[in-house]
Amino acid sequence: MADVKKLLSSSRLVTITGVGGVGKTRLALRAASLLRRSFPGGVWIIELASLNDPRLVSDTVAATFGLRHQPGTTQLANLPERFRTRPLLLVLDNCEHVLDACAQLAHSLLEQCPLMRILTTSRQPLGIGGETVLELAPFSVPLEIAGFPGRTKPLRYAAVALLEERAQATNPAFTVSADNAPVVMRLCRRLDGIPLAIELAAVALRFLSAEEIVMRLDHRFELLTGGTRATPTRQQTLQDMVDWSYGLCSPAEQVLWARLSVFGPGFDLEAAEAIGSGDDIQTADVLDLIRGLIDKSIVTAERHPGKIRYRLLETLRDYGRDRLAELGETTVVGRKHLHYYRHVAVKAEAEWLGAGHTTVFARLRAEHANLREAMEFSASQPGEAQAGSVIAAALRFFWLSSGYVYEGRRWLDRLLALTAERDSVRVKALYVNGYLNTTLNNAPSATALLEEARALAMELGDQPGAAYVAQIAGLTALFNEDPARARTLFEEALAGHRLIGDHAAAAYDQIELALSVAFLGDHERAAALFRECPAIEETYGEQWMRSLALWAQGIADLLAGNYQQAAVAQLESLVLRLDFHEQFQIGLCVEILACIASADGDAVRAATLFGMCQTIKQNVDASLSGHKHIARLHDRYEARARRSLGDKMFQKVFRRAAQLGFDEGIAWITQDPNKSGEIKGRATEESHASMLTPREQEVAALVAQGKTNKEIAADMVIARRTADSHIDHILTKLGFTTRTQIAAWVTQRETAPESD
Repeated sequence: MADVKKLLSSSRLVTITGVGGVGKTRLALRAASLLRRSFPGGVWIIELASLNDPRLVSDTVAATFGLRHQPGTTQLANLPERFRTRPLLLVLDNCEHVLDACAQLAHSLLEQCPLMRILTTSRQPLGIGGETVLELAPFSVPLEIAGFPGRTKPLRYAAVALLEERAQATNPAFTVSADNAPVVMRLCRRLDGIPLAIELAAVALRFLSAEEIVMRLDHRFELLTGGTRATPTRQQTLQDMVDWSYGLCSPAEQVLWARLSVFGPGFDLEAAEAIGSGDDIQTADVLDLIRGLIDKSIVTAERHPGKIRYRLLETLRDYGRDRLAELGETTVVGRKHLHYYRHVAVKAEAEWLGAGHTTVFARLRAEHANLREAMEFSASQPGEAQAGSVIAAALRFFWLSSGYVYEGRRWLDRLLALTAERDSVRVKALYVNGYLNTTLNNAPSATALLEEARALAMELGDQPGAAYVAQIAGLTALFNEDPARARTLFEEALAGHRLIGDHAAAAYDQIELALSVAFLGDHERAAALFRECPAIEETYGEQWMRSLALWAQGIADLLAGNYQQAAVAQLESLVLRLDFHEQFQIGLCVEILACIASADGDAVRAATLFGMCQTIKQNVDASLSGHKHIARLHDRYEARARRSLGDKMFQKVFRRAAQLGFDEGIAWITQDPNKSGEIKGRATEESHASMLTPREQEVAALVAQGKTNKEIAADMVIARRTADSHIDHILTKLGFTTRTQIAAWVTQRETAPESD
C-alpha cells in the first residue's frame, strides 16, 4: 500500500504486475478506496476481465464515465471539462488480454487530462512512456523450516498467517502449532506464497492433513531438467495448484466447473442449471454441485438485491475453459449459452414495455458480459451469426438506456455482415441499427439502413417489419426537423401496428405522431391524440411509455402556450424517469422544464434549470445534436431568459446551478415544483443519506474504506450475519447492485461542493 501511494504521488501511470492469483486486483481496489479523498474528481474502477474484443475497452471506459458517442469522433476524443480540471484516479483492472488497447487508451487519456492518474493491474506492463511498474511479489515465506519453536515466529510470515486465517474460516480447530509449524512452512514455501494457491490449500485442510497436501505437491511440483531438480515458475506453481484443486472435485463437479467457465464474470442459478446440466448432470443436481464448488473456493457467491449471483475467478474460469476443450464440449456448451441468452434478450424486449421495466433493465445490466460472450461466440461460430443478430436487435432499448449505443451499433454492423439470410431477422437488425444511427445523429447511415430494411420487408411481406421501419424513419425525420414527413411516417406506422395488434408499438407511434403534429402547429389534433393515447391514462401499467407520453405532452403544451399544464406533465414524466436511472432522458425533462419556465416569464428559474441540465448532459457526455427539434427549443428559450436577466445575471445563476450534484438538483426541482429564485446553497440535506439509518451510514463508510463484511462485523462488534443484513439493506435502499457503487456514493457525498 505504501509503495502504491508513493508511486502514484510521483507517476501518472502505475501498473501493478505479477502472476495470476497474487492479489493485484485486491491491492488496487484497496488502494483506490483509501486514496479516494485525494481525488476530488472521483475514483473510477473498470473491470476488463470480461472483455474479449479490444475495441470494447474504450467503449467500456466511456460508458463508466457516462459518456455518449458523438458522430465523427471516438467516445473519448473530447472529454468533458470536468475530467480535465479535477484530479481523478482511473483503475483499469486485468489489462493483459487487451494490452494494446489499454496502452493506447492510457496514452490518450493522460494527454487529454493533465490531472488524471491511472492505476492498472496486468500480468505484463503496458509498455508506454512514463509508466512506473510495481511488481507485486507473493507473500513472505520462511526460507528455512527448522528452528521455529511455537507459533509466534512462523506467523510473522504473511503466507503462514494467511493459511491459518483461511483454514480457520472452514475448520476453526486448525491452528499453527509447534507440532505442525515445520510442515505448514514447507507447504507455504512450495506454494511460493501465492495467495490464491494458499487459499485453495486452506480449503483442502478440511479433507487432508498438511503432510498429505505436501506429499501431493511434492509429486506434482517437481520438474526435472537435465537430471537436476528445478524450481517451478510461479505460473507453473499456480497451474499445478489449480490442477490439484480440480483433482479434489468429484467428477460431476469437474464437469460443471468446465461448463460454468463459458459464462462471463457472473451468472445466476437459473442460467447455471440451463447450461450446466446435461448427460450425467440433472438440472436438480446443479445447485448441490455449485455448493460443493463454493466449499472448495472454486465458485464465489455474491449477494445482490433479490438474488444470489455466482462467479469464477478469472484464473479458474480460464482453467475451466481448457478442461471444457478437453471434454470436447466447447462448441456444444457455447451454443447452449448463446441460445439461452438469446432467450434472455428476447424475453427482456417483450417485457421492457411492461410494469417490470426496472427489473428487466437491472437484469440486462447484470448480464451484459454474458450477452457479449454470446454475441462473440455467434460471430466466431459458423452458422450462428443470426442468433447473435437476434440478441443485438432485441437489446435496442438497453443500448439506449445504458449508454452503450455505439457498442450496439458495432455489434449489429458486425453481425449483419456475417449473415446472408434475407428474412425478418435481418429486417429487424437493419431497422434497429438505423434507430441507433439516428440517435447518434448519423442520418445518412440511418437512412441507408432503413431503406434496405423497407425494401426487404416489402419483398418478404413482413408487416411488423414494415411498420417498425416507418416508425424509426419517422423518428429520423422528427429529430432532423421535418415534422411533416414525420407525421406521414408515424401515421403509416400507427396503421401498421394497429393492423397486426401490436398495442405497445401503436401507443409509441401515437405519442410521436402527436408530437409531430404539435411541431406543425396543429394543437387541437395534438391534444386529441394525447387524450386518446392509452399511455396517458393513470391506469396504464407501463410506466416507461407513460413517462415518454407525458414528456411529449409537455412539449406540445409548451408549443400551444399552456405553460401550467406543460409543467405538470413534464414534472410527472421526470419523477417516473427517476426510477429508470436514465440520466440523458431525465436531462431532456429538465431541458423542457427550463424552456417552460422561460416561456412563462420566470427567467431565474429557467436559468437555474438550464444550468442543472448542462451538468446532467456533461455527466453523460450528451448533446442535443441528435435531437435537433429539441435543440431549437433550447436555443429559443435560453436566449429569451438571457435577454430578460442580462448576460451577467444569467451566467451567475447558471453557474451556481451547474455546481449542484445530480441528487441535489433533482431534489430542488421535485420538492417544490413552483420554486423560483436563485439557489443559495444545497438543495437538500443528502436526500439519499436520509434513507439510511445512522448504523447503515456507518456501515457504508466502512465499505468505502474497502473493508470486508467480516472486518466490518469486527470493527462494529456485531455478528457477521448482521453485517451482511446491513449491506443488503443499503444496496436495496440506494438501488445499487455492488459494493463499489456504495463506495462511490460515499465518496460523492464527501467531495460534494459546500454551500456558499
